[in-house]
Amino acid sequence: MEGEAESPETPSSPWLSRTFGTSMSMHVDRGVGAMSISPSHRDVVLGSRAGLYVLDLDDPFVPPRFLPHHTAWEVADVQWSPHAAKHTWIVSTSNQKAMVWNVALPSARAIEHVLHAHSRAITDINFHAHDPERLATCAIDAFVYTWDMRRPQRPAGQFCDWRAGATQVKWSRRNPHVVASSHDRFVRVWDDRMGARPLRSIRAHDTKINGIDFSRVDESRLLTCSLDKTIKLWDYAAPGETPLHVVHTEFPVWRARHLPFGRGYVAMPQRGGGDAVYIATGPGAPDAAAAPCAHETLDPAVVLGGPGGGGHTGPVKEFLWRSRGGEAGFENREFQLVTWGRDNDLRLWAITPDMLDRLHFRRGARIPFNLTRHGAPYRTFSREPAAAAAAPAGIVQAPRASMTRGSGQQHAISQLKWLAGVRVGRAAFAAVPDARTDNLGSEVSAVGRLFPHIVFEQIKVSKGRVVLALNGPWGDDGALVFLRATVSFPPSYPAAPPVFAFEESKTLTPGRLADLRAGVDRIAADAAARGRFSLERCLRYLVGDAVDAKPDDDSSDDELIV
Repeated sequence: MEGEAESPETPSSPWLSRTFGTSMSMHVDRGVGAMSISPSHRDVVLGSRAGLYVLDLDDPFVPPRFLPHHTAWEVADVQWSPHAAKHTWIVSTSNQKAMVWNVALPSARAIEHVLHAHSRAITDINFHAHDPERLATCAIDAFVYTWDMRRPQRPAGQFCDWRAGATQVKWSRRNPHVVASSHDRFVRVWDDRMGARPLRSIRAHDTKINGIDFSRVDESRLLTCSLDKTIKLWDYAAPGETPLHVVHTEFPVWRARHLPFGRGYVAMPQRGGGDAVYIATGPGAPDAAAAPCAHETLDPAVVLGGPGGGGHTGPVKEFLWRSRGGEAGFENREFQLVTWGRDNDLRLWAITPDMLDRLHFRRGARIPFNLTRHGAPYRTFSREPAAAAAAPAGIVQAPRASMTRGSGQQHAISQLKWLAGVRVGRAAFAAVPDARTDNLGSEVSAVGRLFPHIVFEQIKVSKGRVVLALNGPWGDDGALVFLRATVSFPPSYPAAPPVFAFEESKTLTPGRLADLRAGVDRIAADAAARGRFSLERCLRYLVGDAVDAKPDDDSSDDELIV
């Protein structure tokens, strides 16, 4: 049944991609403004003005689920709860409001709460690192609000800078009472036990701060980045405004965050930088405190993308980590970096053992922090729930008229159009898809464009099955008759031929049906012997085109053109 829990180690079908070891790209031309990942690390959510798109990274050939929410405002941030206890919660922004979604509910009524206290547009959201019921929001109105989802009608706490709007907010990963926010060039560190006065104020940069991130290991250390082309590591428990470490870059830094392992960081340019993502070791070495304000130039151990790297063709807007393993508390995890760019491409980058070695990954070491995702069921929410469940008692349901306008059907993505933008393996880095190196999904998409009168009733690329319907000249005296066929593709396709199973029909004699089977089997077997895709040639045969079962030239016009 769709939506059931599945083991990440045991795909449900030979066709289901083992995506952790594979690079991949998906094109989503929907004006996406933000991205987040589920606690099981199986789904990602993309936020747009039209609503949310939920993608299953384990089965990239299935179009994303669309949850409508039409608004005139850009989505500044979307956050999927990282906690197993709230693995169905997503929060997104809509100007001054924050929408709390429950993806276990039907898409038309998935908004459970509307958080409204800010007087200006919300700029960032962050879930509490320890308490699954709490989160924080910040806005241009300079306020930082903390929320308790057990009482969502009003904020549980508030802090204010009074002089500059807030751009980022982050809870400490080690101290449940500490939250930090950025206001222009300043970082304010707040303690919810100390009222409205900040625990610490730091003038961190010379220009606007774009990102802040707490260390997973050291309680009082946080990373900041800015338009001034620097990344800085701070110890907010130390007096003064001297950073522990300064990294100088050649580009304004849009985001910089700690690695999910060891002591290193990922840097993402706001512009320039070859539209790449840079991963480096340090700052944050154990001896950093002994040499305060050490300066260095960015020297990445790993660069993903950039000139000749086959990555994004525009600036990267967001990145996040996907991992699996580590259940016993020891460092045996596998990693993948997920990026979203202004080219509307979602890219999955395989992090190889060689890359991990360069980043000083210590396999077998004990993980020095708790993984909040442990216990989250490994399931996808990219499909609509099978049964429409009633909203739980006491839930504040958003007034639908104020939240949505018009039909969301126009924003859903057809499967054929979606398949055209999915590339796996080497094809993910190719400027133009190549039928000889691409996948079944690309072939089905291309064939759908070539034969607009053929109806693809069901496309299950992950299971290697397609059901299609067409009209072909197989009746008496060449009359058109209706054909429905189920095409099964073996896991080794195109090295092995697909199998066509035709639905019996009163308009087809048994002899003519046998001729049909023999014809497509001959064409498919010949293509498989040469390792070639065969769906297009088989369909040409079924619609009545003259197709040589064994062309002399491999570059025949009958070959698939993507």
